[in-house]
Amino acid sequence: MEKEELILRNKFLDLARNAYFKNIVTHSTFLNLYEQTISEMIQNELPNVKSIMFGGYSEAERKVVCFYCDEKPEFDMLEYIRVAPVNKKFADELTHRDFLGAIMNLGIERHMIGDICIVDNVAHIITLKSMADTIINELGTVKHTKVVLNKESIENLKTVNRVEYKKINIPSERLDSVIGSIYNISRSKVNMYIDAGRVFINSRQCLSHSMKVKDGDIITVRGLGRAKFLGISSTSRKGRLFAETEVFR
Repeated sequence: MEKEELILRNKFLDLARNAYFKNIVTHSTFLNLYEQTISEMIQNELPNVKSIMFGGYSEAERKVVCFYCDEKPEFDMLEYIRVAPVNKKFADELTHRDFLGAIMNLGIERHMIGDICIVDNVAHIITLKSMADTIINELGTVKHTKVVLNKESIENLKTVNRVEYKKINIPSERLDSVIGSIYNISRSKVNMYIDAGRVFINSRQCLSHSMKVKDGDIITVRGLGRAKFLGISSTSRKGRLFAETEVFR
């Protein structure tokens, strides 16, 4: 077992033990996909403790894991912030990197911030509640653009259109075929991402090139993005498959 994995396992076990012995809800900071995989690996080691992961919305990539014994937690440790240019007409074209960089320049570490959803140059940021006031009070500029920040409800976040519909043409439902078609890259490049451990299906690392993608699966390729496989819609006369996907922005 690698040192990083051992440290993570011990951290999650400590949270789970506290939840059990103190009969309280404990939670992590935001976890990336690799960290989520490790947290799931300890589930059988503490049968009396339950856990659940959530990142603000059902398709979130970065999530916190909560450990509890009795009632399911409400995830009231999360806050939702809307960040918009003061003057949309003269604003820079702002990217995920711009918003994240501006937040981290405040001295806030990456694991305190969840997903950042950007639609029409407006960011919807999920963060731990303990960081919300710092972000709202101190973040005034993103790139060269002055911004205004407001807390928003989870209901507002759910209405944000984070996806772009895309129809793809594939020879089969193999993972490597699906990824290549979604991101318009060669099979050899897809294989590089898979072999490097950068591909996840429903937050679990996948090293199989030939794994069959199922309806509803969320595919994450670190460095490229995330997409949801909706299923096969039709078949051509030559046997090629037409599939529907949603690509997260």
